[in-house]
Amino acid sequence: MKRISDEYSPVRKAQTVYGSISGNYSFRGEKTIWFESTLERDFLFKQEYNSNVIDVVEQPISIPYITELGNESVYTPDYLVQFSSAIYNDIDFFPAPLLIEIKPRKKLKEDWNTLRPKFRAAYALASEKAWKFKIIDESRLYDQYWENINFLKRFRRSHVDEVDQRVLIETLLKLGFSTVNQLPAYIFKDEKNVLKAIRQIWVLISKNILACDLYNPFTTETVIWVNDGSKAQGVI
Repeated sequence: MKRISDEYSPVRKAQTVYGSISGNYSFRGEKTIWFESTLERDFLFKQEYNSNVIDVVEQPISIPYITELGNESVYTPDYLVQFSSAIYNDIDFFPAPLLIEIKPRKKLKEDWNTLRPKFRAAYALASEKAWKFKIIDESRLYDQYWENINFLKRFRRSHVDEVDQRVLIETLLKLGFSTVNQLPAYIFKDEKNVLKAIRQIWVLISKNILACDLYNPFTTETVIWVNDGSKAQGVI
């Protein structure tokens, strides 16, 4: 699939925003993406973890619009996000690229009259291109999915011994599915190895080798299974 970054690139130079956190986010080790706030940085982390997201471009397009005072101006949304088609067999359910604006809720309320003409223009452009335009504030960003991947973040640089990994994966394949605490208890009888295996399971989930429901709170009873993509990646 052709990536949107082959067609779109940032339309303005990155610039530090006074009073806000800004910088380059290393996206999957493939490229850096500029962010101009904590919200934008956390949004990029969320997209990076989503295996259905294949590309993100910052400040991808300039949109002409008429301000609330009747003047001509240009609006640049924050991001354009592209999704993979690999898991979608029905084109009706294929997710359209998302044109994204990220703003704190307080700012949206305070500046709504000024922002509304920009957003109308963005909705119109997105419709023309078969995209969708979405406004994201704290309430949409920091959900249960965010809490879960933020928990997993601490495990991403950890290592699981190859032998231990194979035992966990092969046993889970035989069972079909299990839970975070039941799988170690099924394999090991001593508490030390059970606790070690529980941590290793979180590591393997953080690396997308094992999978689970990321949209409900994590517990030791969280159901786990082997990620279908693991075989293709040569993990098992």
